[in-house]
Amino acid sequence: MVKDHESWSIMSPTGAPALPPRKLSQTNHPQSVESIATRLLNPLLEPSCIEEAEWYWGDITRDDVQEKLTDTPDGTFLVRNASNKAGEYTLTLRKGGTNKLIKIYHKNEKFGFSEPYNFSSVIDLVNHYRKVSLSQYNATLDVKLLYPVSRFQQDEEFGTWKSLNVDVVWMRLIEVLKDILKKSISYEELSKEFQSVTADILVMRMGLQQYQEVNRMFEDQLRVHDKFLKKAERHEADNLVKNIEIVKKRIKLLLEGKAALEEKLFFQVAYSQTLERQMYQLKQDGAILTRQKDVSVRWLLTHGVAYEAIHRVLNGTDWNTCKPEDIQLPQNLSHLDESTWLLQSCSRADAERLLNGKRNGTFLIRPSRTGQSALL
Repeated sequence: MVKDHESWSIMSPTGAPALPPRKLSQTNHPQSVESIATRLLNPLLEPSCIEEAEWYWGDITRDDVQEKLTDTPDGTFLVRNASNKAGEYTLTLRKGGTNKLIKIYHKNEKFGFSEPYNFSSVIDLVNHYRKVSLSQYNATLDVKLLYPVSRFQQDEEFGTWKSLNVDVVWMRLIEVLKDILKKSISYEELSKEFQSVTADILVMRMGLQQYQEVNRMFEDQLRVHDKFLKKAERHEADNLVKNIEIVKKRIKLLLEGKAALEEKLFFQVAYSQTLERQMYQLKQDGAILTRQKDVSVRWLLTHGVAYEAIHRVLNGTDWNTCKPEDIQLPQNLSHLDESTWLLQSCSRADAERLLNGKRNGTFLIRPSRTGQSALL
């Protein structure tokens, strides 16, 4: 059963089968330190249960899933507990730039998307469709489970980003932008070649249709000659036989030309498919690089790098001239210091007095009477 965003499709089996109680997610029962360390040190180790699978996110919300899969390539996926809390699971798969939600059912100790259920566990199901296209289940899902969204790797990545400095992230951003430019140029070149090959294929197919039309015309001539040959006088029959031989030779030449064109068309179609795959891969790579660029930009902005400096780099300037030591950080980084805007003993009247006459964008946060915090 496939779901785009929030609406389950009509492909669902009639009536959800009875399901056993599901093990509590990692959110409620965290794994041991030893288990987590083992998964981090051995990311390719086969999980012994779903809670150890890198792609299993437990009770993660739909909004969180949407955020994690945004701008990811087709084939990116994760598994979470179904929102109905009835012991079901939901596979979320990126396909065609949107998220496809597929419910995983369980019956008689077997798992699957629809009956008959052939997998002994969700892990077996995922491993199967990492090797085989989901078009076996749904013709519109011609994609494999290629890129798991790993909660382990994301934890590691977060730790890595925390240990970086501005110079390193700045240079990483420049390298990512260079890679994006290279991918874009390659894509444009392939796109032009693909359009040219596609036009050639169209001409060849039209040529084959013309071959067929001419061949039918010659076949009609042969039938007419055969018809008259049966009734012709001797002197007329000799001329008809000669004409028949001429027509047969022309048909032979026609079929040879048609076979040569078919062979050429076969290779052109194969070449166009290769170009299409390369273009698709470039688009996927570009989506990943764009996501890396966005993460780098957000990191730099939150660590004091001026937007003007980032804007120049995003526009393709300063790639070769700008060095890490040349980065000009804004002089006022007070927004990074919590003590400058979080006032624990500040009344509403005090806040209004402090903000009176200040320029647009000036703010502070104070405790409210309800126990929450108020932004002014």
